[in-house]
Amino acid sequence: MIHYFLVNLEYTQIYADNNVFKKKILIVAVYIDNILLCKLNKNKILDLKIKLSNHFKMTDCKVCKHYLEMLII
Repeated sequence: MIHYFLVNLEYTQIYADNNVFKKKILIVAVYIDNILLCKLNKNKILDLKIKLSNHFKMTDCKVCKHYLEMLII
């Protein structure tokens, strides 16, 4: 379901991992029910968060420090 939603927003899957999507510089990593958004421009992230929350029930955990047992620095 999230796959089709992101594809409709013109995100493409990367070749190495079909659970990671990109659109220009914004990267979306999806793992089961976890989504990680990566971008230097916070406005693009906020825009995608709004679109996702309008379509899916979700919780915003704000700044990510750990993801799938990996430390984010």
